Amino acid sequence: MRPNQAARIAAIILAIAGLSAMVAAGIVATRSFTVKAPPSPRIFHCGSVLFPKDPRNKVSARASVPPAYQRAYKRCQASSSNRVHTATTFLLVGVVPLLIVLTLPALSRRSRRSRSRRRTRL
Repeated sequence: MRPNQAARIAAIILAIAGLSAMVAAGIVATRSFTVKAPPSPRIFHCGSVLFPKDPRNKVSARASVPPAYQRAYKRCQASSSNRVHTATTFLLVGVVPLLIVLTLPALSRRSRRSRSRRRTRL
């Protein structure tokens, strides 16, 4: 296997890994999730990280918010925060290989130019 071919294969693998990590970040950010408030057996829908839903909106504006809805809201916020952290991590992990792949042509061009200069100076 020639070095040029090995570099191409490595670049393709890095690009696939970077894109898959970025797709995973998108899935984590857009997938809706639910939580449970412990004493209550109810399941509350929290929406997604990008489009959150507040469980307290199910109660009338004139009535006081029941404790179960307040606990559900706090759990939604905590779960959303964890998901934001996970999505950010996936994005950073995906960007690094893509930046490496994008800098490879410039690095190889620079090394080819220096090789030709070495030959002409001798």
